[in-house]
Order: sequence, then structure tokens, then C-alpha cells
Amino acid sequence: MERTKLLTVAVVFLLIINFLTVGRWLLQPAGPPPGSGVGRPNGPAELINQRLHFSESQRQQYRLLIDQHQQALRPLNREAARLYGAYYGLLAQTPPDTARAAAFSQQIAQNQRLIAGVNFAHFRQIKALCRPDQQADFTRLVADLAQLFNHTSRGNPPGHERPGQQPDENFAPRP
Repeated sequence: MERTKLLTVAVVFLLIINFLTVGRWLLQPAGPPPGSGVGRPNGPAELINQRLHFSESQRQQYRLLIDQHQQALRPLNREAARLYGAYYGLLAQTPPDTARAAAFSQQIAQNQRLIAGVNFAHFRQIKALCRPDQQADFTRLVADLAQLFNHTSRGNPPGHERPGQQPDENFAPRP
């Protein structure tokens, strides 16, 4: 009888937890978490189009630049995720291998320099796309770049994506 009573209590407890989980899921607002950058169909691309007042022809050229930019960043972001994983994976060792940690740290820094270079070149291309009357808008945009592309607004810096989350090549602006 004791075993039956214990199993009954366990089943009731699991049912309560199940109902609470389903209830929370049903009552939770739909959509991505605030500040995640997910859910903005065009993210910074549309913002840049608007701020620079691009014509339709410029928008088409800019879309091609975005595709090239994302293709260039994709392997670098994958490498950043791999390097961060290996770097922090060293903490599982007792004691961690400090020589390998230093090497990974240097590789991470080099990868970040490459990412910064790709981003810089991308914005040089955007500047070249601007007409003379759009240059002042571009200058104002450049002044706001740190805020527009701040990694902390996404919740995860490069290489720190949640399990199953892909690195984001097109960072979301702050809300």
C-alpha cells in the first residue's frame, strides 16, 4: 500500500507541474522576447534604407551588398562560436590549460578584427552608394552605429548564442 500511495502522489505532482507548464505556455504573450532583435523583418537594413533615404535603385544595390556582407560574416561568426566554445571548454579541465587559453584568446581577437574589417568595408560600400545629398545622412548614421549595432541589445555577443541558435550576421538595432 505504501508503494501505491507514493506512486499516486508522484503522478498527481507531475500532473500539477504539467498543467502549470501548459498554462504558462498558453498565457505567455506570443512573439520573441523584447530586445532579442527577432521579429523585425528587415532590422537594420530597413532602418538604413529609411535614414539614408535610398531610392528604389539604391535599395536594390544595397540588398546585394547585404547579401555579400552576410556571406562574408557567416564563416567568421561560425568560427567565433567554435573558438568561444573551445576557449570556455578549457574550464572543464582542472587546472585549465593556460597556454591553450592564451592561444584561443589570440585567435578570438584575430577573428574579431576580421569581423570588424568586414563591417567597416561594408559601410564604406554603403557610403559609396550614397548620392552627395545623402552624405550628411550617412555621417549621422555613422555617429549612431555603436548604438544601432550594439551586441548587448541582442542579449548575446557573437559566439554566445543559445544552444541551437545560429550566429546573427545582421545585428538588430536597439528598440
